[in-house]
Amino acid sequence: MPVWAFCVFGGFCSFPKQFIFEPSQYLLILLYSMSAASVYVINQMADYEVDKCNEGFPLLVRGNISMKAAGVCAGICGLISILGPLLMGYASVALLSLIAIIAGYLYSCKPFSLSGRPFTDFLTNAFEAFLAFAAGWYIYGGQLTDPELYKQALPFFLLMCAGSISSTLPDIPGDKAHGKITTAVRFGPKSAHCIALAALIAVIPTSIWISQFGFATFWSILVIPVYIPYLFSSKSIFMEIPHKVGGAIVMLAAAAVDRMLLPAGIIVYFMTWLYFRIRHRVAYPSLKPRAVNVQ
Repeated sequence: MPVWAFCVFGGFCSFPKQFIFEPSQYLLILLYSMSAASVYVINQMADYEVDKCNEGFPLLVRGNISMKAAGVCAGICGLISILGPLLMGYASVALLSLIAIIAGYLYSCKPFSLSGRPFTDFLTNAFEAFLAFAAGWYIYGGQLTDPELYKQALPFFLLMCAGSISSTLPDIPGDKAHGKITTAVRFGPKSAHCIALAALIAVIPTSIWISQFGFATFWSILVIPVYIPYLFSSKSIFMEIPHKVGGAIVMLAAAAVDRMLLPAGIIVYFMTWLYFRIRHRVAYPSLKPRAVNVQ
């Protein structure tokens, strides 16, 4: 879903006055997002031991899914994301998918393990968001060589930097125990949170510089308040609110641009909730490993 959102942002920034996706363009976005699906699986495979120490419900660790099945899934998703756009005549989208998969491998796997190094962890995630933005930009008719693409993408790159840092705060104990020196581990939760907040605040002048009171400005202003409580309280709920509520607000921003994203998001959310409830007996979206009544 976040990949779809950033693709929508890219398409909207390409031609905001005429923005509306056609069915074939939605299909291209879906195919491109399979690269992210592949990367997510690769990341859980690489972080198998680390995830044993973290909260939540990583599927490979607690979902009775074999590494072989996960590898096959990652491979199929990756191939779909490359071959699908190629067959539709969109070689540039296939190239973006390939770059996203390579970046995901560098992020997750040794000897690179960019996810376990300060700054490269959230910058790689933000780069993945940029690739999704670029895919939407190109699918909607923009050119990847247009300097305006990189200018328009900057506020959304900063949004992803903030969200990426915030999402790693709950994982500090497990990451530290397995030698992953993430930005959050290196600087501590409070300082890392301040870095994330700084990136979020930087969206405002950046977006205004690009297009006066830009689209990203409004939504970043809405997200900033959910970052404030953790500055004054170390309760775990205040640690989790920024990336969960902030992420939801960004998704609403995408839905405000493309109304098809809202029903798609509701369907995906319900299917995910149902899957975890029935198959694994855990409550989504908290993914706490506790039983729930299924009747």
